Amino acid sequence: MFDKRLLKNFDWPLLAITLLLCLIGILTIYSTAKTLDTPYHLKQLASLGLGLVVCVIVFSIDYHKWSRWAPFLYLGSLLLLFFLFFFSPPALGVRRWLSIGPLTFQPSEISKVATFLLLARYLSPVRGNPSLSGSDASRRSIGRTSNGINRKEKADILIPLAIVALPLFLIASQPDLGTALLFLPLGLVLVYLAGTRTKHLFLLIGFFLLASPLGWFFLHGYQKRRILSFLNPTRDPLGAGYNIIQSKIAIGSGRLLGKGFLNSTQSNFLPGHHTDFIFSSFAEEWGLLGSLFLILLYLFIIIRAIEISLHAKDRLGSLLAAGIATILASQVIINIAMATGILPATGLPLPFLSYGGSHLVMSLVSIGFLLNIRMRRFMFKNSYRLQATGYRFEA
Repeated sequence: MFDKRLLKNFDWPLLAITLLLCLIGILTIYSTAKTLDTPYHLKQLASLGLGLVVCVIVFSIDYHKWSRWAPFLYLGSLLLLFFLFFFSPPALGVRRWLSIGPLTFQPSEISKVATFLLLARYLSPVRGNPSLSGSDASRRSIGRTSNGINRKEKADILIPLAIVALPLFLIASQPDLGTALLFLPLGLVLVYLAGTRTKHLFLLIGFFLLASPLGWFFLHGYQKRRILSFLNPTRDPLGAGYNIIQSKIAIGSGRLLGKGFLNSTQSNFLPGHHTDFIFSSFAEEWGLLGSLFLILLYLFIIIRAIEISLHAKDRLGSLLAAGIATILASQVIINIAMATGILPATGLPLPFLSYGGSHLVMSLVSIGFLLNIRMRRFMFKNSYRLQATGYRFEA
């Protein structure tokens, strides 16, 4: 049963900023897609309602229970990804959506949450010190050294690598390279925070960097054209380079203060103006100042997630929050960099803003876990003794 005392420590600012971002997203979708026949803003509003219901369910159940269900959620998400190859009709050459009756969703979004849950579960046992808990303990156990680790170091790297590699491979095969690449920083950050030796981590990063050129031979034709157009958009201004050229025009035309709500003109020229390139649409209407304000809202959520990670009452909560911070930060950075031409177009949505029910619901699930961890950080006012170190603190 839900303990009402938890509400005393509810993170209202985090929820408020999240809802503000969702509202900005719905208004931007309405403004940029107003000429289209489909009421995308109403669909997004319905997804927001569903997402909030799921968010409440997530933070009402102790995250330790969610952790116990992580293997089943992970296997279920892999099964859904596997089903895509047989039951998902190709749309624009990709298989990313499953339909169950009137419900259509993206299994890759579920897989992101299931993966960081399982990774945190695997890496969370405090090796050699089972009594470690509390905020200071989290910072000590989530440190950069491997003192006290009694598992084989190979397993500590290879098993998390396998947990990440399975969904990464299945998602990249859809193909959805943008979402697949999110699993790399997630795995590296959590393995690093769990205490893997820095030299081993650098060896792993070096391996990926050296092997990355080989990935060119596995890319689809349109993906190669996107990379080449990123290097020189004018190479194919009406083809692969069209999106990024129009995105830059939209952002630049907003200038300092923007054209104002409902006054965008690039919506008719920019594909994905309410999905992958919604930042460009927002920047056109609200200008540089509005864009900086939007980035500050994202910074608040990311910094809040890091703070929750540092002050979680145990290692599991710390790793969960760190995983969420990594996923959110990666998505925001990649999407905005893509819209501004700093990175190639990847088809990665902007959290809370881009149109897409699955993405919005699972983003709110991530916020639900942050609320869950923070509420239970302040639940018990007991002192704990770190038996292995003799260190004492007040939780």
